[in-house]
Amino acid sequence: MRTIYNIIGVAFFALLACSKVVAADAKTTAEACWSEAIAAYEAKEYDVAVEKFEHIVELGYASGDLYYNLANSYFKLGEQAAEEGLHKFSGGELGRAVLNYHRALRLDPTLEDARYNLELAVDNTNDTEALPESFIVSLWRDMSNSAKSNSWAVSSLVMLGLLLALVIFYLLSNSIMLRRISFFGAIILLVVVIIVVAFALHSKRQAEEDNRAVVICNDTTPVHASPESGSKVIRQPSQGVTVMVSRNHGEWSEIIFADGEKGWIRSAKIENI
Repeated sequence: MRTIYNIIGVAFFALLACSKVVAADAKTTAEACWSEAIAAYEAKEYDVAVEKFEHIVELGYASGDLYYNLANSYFKLGEQAAEEGLHKFSGGELGRAVLNYHRALRLDPTLEDARYNLELAVDNTNDTEALPESFIVSLWRDMSNSAKSNSWAVSSLVMLGLLLALVIFYLLSNSIMLRRISFFGAIILLVVVIIVVAFALHSKRQAEEDNRAVVICNDTTPVHASPESGSKVIRQPSQGVTVMVSRNHGEWSEIIFADGEKGWIRSAKIENI
């Protein structure tokens, strides 16, 4: 009986050691791929850079910087094709660039370069029917995305602590001037706490409920009125257009454009952010 337990124990520790070796090998491979990808990008070998960055993703690593550099590589690869006399973004590079810019910002909303490059990439799509975003909505989105939900939550707790300290100071102070300062300071801080909590909730809700997808294709792809190939084509978005996915039906997905129009597209033509 002890022999069986000994064999099981040896096998367990052997598997544990193997898993550590595999993890170490994956990390070493990822670091090597990163260096090779950066070198390839600087040498304008964008196809090699894409291959290396994608391999890092396949190894299970993900970060804002990784997706940002992958998006840049795809975008540059599409532009390079045009310089060589081919159709610009003919290989679907624009859609992949937009997709990975979104993924970079989802992991790290503070990447302003990724946000700026995303806007440049979207300018190359035919998403001209999107509703314009008001200044207030744009400002709110930018401010709430300037930090992750956890950071906003921590900030709200710190400010709440300061608010309670001001309230206690107001109740215990004998100076009329200090009581006034504490009172108005508490009111201002209360407003700030409410705003920060709203940012935290908005950021958390966006992370949990975000079901956006990006159209991935070489040119334009048809969007049908119903999940059938023979149904009416109501729209033909280009690669890189961002949509919302409302439901799936077999190999089809119902999508919603920024202007509210709905339609059905083959699921293989889109990829979730």
